[in-house]
Amino acid sequence: MMKTASMETNKRKVLIIDDHSIVRQGVYLLIRKHFTNTEIFEASTLNDGKSIIKKENINFIILDINFPEGNSLNFVENLSIEYGDSIKILIFSALEETIFAFNFIKAGAHGFLSKLSEQEEIVRAFSKFFETGKYLSDELKERLLDNMIRKSNASPIEMLSIRELEIARLLVAGLSNNEIASKLYIHKSTVSTYKTRIFEKLGVNNIPALLNLFNLN
Repeated sequence: MMKTASMETNKRKVLIIDDHSIVRQGVYLLIRKHFTNTEIFEASTLNDGKSIIKKENINFIILDINFPEGNSLNFVENLSIEYGDSIKILIFSALEETIFAFNFIKAGAHGFLSKLSEQEEIVRAFSKFFETGKYLSDELKERLLDNMIRKSNASPIEMLSIRELEIARLLVAGLSNNEIASKLYIHKSTVSTYKTRIFEKLGVNNIPALLNLFNLN
């Protein structure tokens, strides 16, 4: 059967941006199985994602946080400025939503979904996202509401930038400055600078204190 112009116009266009092919393939198969009338695009880098967005009338983006070329916070901010709400962005990450979600939502993302969720929950989240243009877990909604009521951040950790959060997480995980520098493709001196900044912002002076603060969050 030949597709009509109206059918093409109504087709949902989804862009998956993730540097891990297994994640892109898994998301692709889930969307293809559960959501009809959807055209799916894939990108392994933020730059490739930008190119696809410029060429295609993308409606929804499913986006990881970390890439070898950097994190995606600036990417989200720039998309929000350029496209407004015409493109809906769902952050799809294995990083802790209670720590990382707020900065991305402030930057213009429309939701946050954990990669550690069960398949049934992921499908339900995608359904909500495609239907309403947004998705937040119940826990994240509660934290956002708490923040609004108190008009302050729920945790000092939320004062950190995405890069600072990223490095703090690796410090808490026991990685050395050299290991962090290698993992993030940055200089060891840059890691030291971030470490000092993190300690100052959080009011701690050693890794055990940092670990305790993360455990309390």
